[in-house]
Amino acid sequence: MSKVFFSIVGTIAAAGVALGGTTLTYDELLQSPEEWTFSTGRRNNQIQIVDGIASCPSCNWGQAAAVTTLSEGILLTNEQDTFTFSFDITTNGTTNAAAMVSFVGETAICLGMSTYNGSINYGTSANVSARAYSFQSAWDNNGDFVQSSGSLGTIGVSETVTVSGAISWKDGQFVLDLSANNETGSIDLGDNVSINNVLLQLDGPNNVSTVPSISNLSMSAYLVPEPATASLSLLGLAGLAMRRRRRQEA
Repeated sequence: MSKVFFSIVGTIAAAGVALGGTTLTYDELLQSPEEWTFSTGRRNNQIQIVDGIASCPSCNWGQAAAVTTLSEGILLTNEQDTFTFSFDITTNGTTNAAAMVSFVGETAICLGMSTYNGSINYGTSANVSARAYSFQSAWDNNGDFVQSSGSLGTIGVSETVTVSGAISWKDGQFVLDLSANNETGSIDLGDNVSINNVLLQLDGPNNVSTVPSISNLSMSAYLVPEPATASLSLLGLAGLAMRRRRRQEA
């Protein structure tokens, strides 16, 4: 009996190492328009996605938007869970425009240039049904005013800035740490974070190609199984080990 007991312990230990966590990567979100749903604002303008770049060559304050549903939704619940992302915003001749990326689940985490003055802001919104967001005003009647939590500096005319962030467990809750232009910021997000959709927003003036573009969007999540799920998996593997051992002894 003792031999079987130690066999179970050894199996559980090995299985614990094997289970570990799951890494989800989304490195090709902007490679094809096929997975995105497009919508427009006041005029018939539309974001175009080509070769990893989301742009709107002549929005003329048309407030174009695009949304995609992740093939595997992300839910951060365990203290070991993490989520990281990065994207570039490029201004094309003016900072009097908007470019935002929002990660949407139970709340929307909104990031980007949407104050029409070149500042890179960040904040959250409870209106997860919105088709676009703004730090300045509601987007038609379907968007939501986003209360800015802070700014990551400014972006200049014809400049590219990388916005990056990481969500991890800190001091009893998940916290989003952000950086851009050598400046940093953070948002407290509570004891769980869900991300099911990614939403893009682009806006610009004068019906000329001065609308910003978004490129190099990548995301990665590391998710550890819930303790109950992991325990059941381990017990199942231990049971298989016992059956195998009994067959060998027989």
